[in-house]
Amino acid sequence: MDAASQAAYEAAICENGPAILASAKKFAATESVAASCVSRDVSAGIRLVDMDGRPRKQADVLVDIGRQHILFHDPGGEGFACVLRDSHIEVHALDARVYREVLAGAYFDLAGKGCNRNALTDAVTTLCAEARFKGECRHVWMRVAADASDIILDLCTDDWRVIRVTKSGWRIEQGTAVMFRRAGKPQALPVPTKGDFGRLWKYLNVRSGDRVLIAAFMLMVLNPNGPYPALILSGEQGSAKSTFAKIAKRLTDPSESALRSPPKEVRDLLVGALNSWLLCIDNLSWLPHSLSDALCRLSTGGAISERTLYSNLDETLVEVKRPVILNGIEELATRPDLAERGIHIELQAIQHRRTEADLWQSFEMDAPAIFAGLLDAVALALRDVGDVKIDKLPRMADFALWAEAGLPAIGFKRGEFMEAYNRNLDEGLNLGLESSAVGRALQAFIERHTEWTGNATDLVSNLAGHTDEAALKTPGWPHSARALHAHLNRLGPALRAAGIRIERSRDSKSRLITLCKRPENVSQQSRPSRVTLSEDANDTSSDVLHDAIAGMENEALEL
Repeated sequence: MDAASQAAYEAAICENGPAILASAKKFAATESVAASCVSRDVSAGIRLVDMDGRPRKQADVLVDIGRQHILFHDPGGEGFACVLRDSHIEVHALDARVYREVLAGAYFDLAGKGCNRNALTDAVTTLCAEARFKGECRHVWMRVAADASDIILDLCTDDWRVIRVTKSGWRIEQGTAVMFRRAGKPQALPVPTKGDFGRLWKYLNVRSGDRVLIAAFMLMVLNPNGPYPALILSGEQGSAKSTFAKIAKRLTDPSESALRSPPKEVRDLLVGALNSWLLCIDNLSWLPHSLSDALCRLSTGGAISERTLYSNLDETLVEVKRPVILNGIEELATRPDLAERGIHIELQAIQHRRTEADLWQSFEMDAPAIFAGLLDAVALALRDVGDVKIDKLPRMADFALWAEAGLPAIGFKRGEFMEAYNRNLDEGLNLGLESSAVGRALQAFIERHTEWTGNATDLVSNLAGHTDEAALKTPGWPHSARALHAHLNRLGPALRAAGIRIERSRDSKSRLITLCKRPENVSQQSRPSRVTLSEDANDTSSDVLHDAIAGMENEALEL
């Protein structure tokens, strides 16, 4: 880039503050392909004709335009471009429609006419290769990012502002070195003002005892690392399940298409997860086993693989973690592995209805204060999560620690979450056990035999006498020892919660199973969990944090 273009570039960035300039220069200094970003109207040095005066190929001109952007790739090998547009930095996937529009618009400004579609495709292919094989490798986030000990939220405004949450509060910034991508049709988060999270309960049809669980889930959505619980909403028709999900998404990851139809296969679920931070699946009637297992991997992290389109041997392997909201009339987590990862909320019938126009008008007025309260909780969680001690951690241990650390900022007492969460886990596991034909048969069998020992083949025969003919004909009923062992492994946590202990041993001839009903029908989860803060954390005055948060809120009001 020549001196004039460099000066124009730096002047445009400087309008938005030295932070953007510093981060852009830091990135550009390590990039071997491009020296810096340029805005769409800066095309110095790009020629439409060659040295002999003949028109250059459109694809070559488009490649020259793209090379003036910073080209890089993420750890998965996908190419991205860092572009300066309208005095702010944007990040776009190279094969995305938005970036194609950037190239096409720059070509139109240069040539006064549109470019050929095939030329644009050829140019993008070349730029993708340069980004992957010559560009720097950088992490690209969606909506929520980690930056050292801070959390960065993409507001998704047109000027690409972000919110930085620290241990002492939060503030709105114009640009950051953290790279965000935008997929689907994201909308802007509410611009936070003075925090008042309690206004949320005017709009959610939820029991007062379940409020702490809802607040904990929304707090975890703003954690960039996970693992994430699945919020499972059930209730009769007209209990505002869809509206509940829309409100939760509006406060954490708003989108033009807030709710998604049930995925027909795992591939549909994967596409949705890659294009949305908070996945809201609406109006589910039931969950196939394959989809239930995929949701478990999506919740706690794990690779989801599918055969690559138009290939025989290639595989698309994506590792992704996302928070999920599921809603349906019936309880959806019928398998204990999903039930143990879920928060189960049953909504009651609405007694007093209001029009949607009135509801959303009122909610949009309160949303900035509710969102600011949630940010206060994130700041407190960042400060105290390392000091929170829970003597009996649940399976979703990271979620429990994060929730206990942050919820006191929005009106909940220390330990209130764990009490409600343990109770909710027991209810979810019991529902999963009651939904399983094998689980019901095991419960009926152990009621008649307080303790039983034998091999799996004998247990299969015994269970057949404790269920009906229809259950025996279902595809999931175990007809072999191996199939029964798989069911016992899957139902293990739910059986323990119901007071049934399973022990395995081996004699000289076979593997033995012992079933025993505990005298006290008390699960591990239902016993109270003691929650404390370390002495250092207790010595730290909360006034310091509250003063810092108040300062950030005043700064936001000024913006």
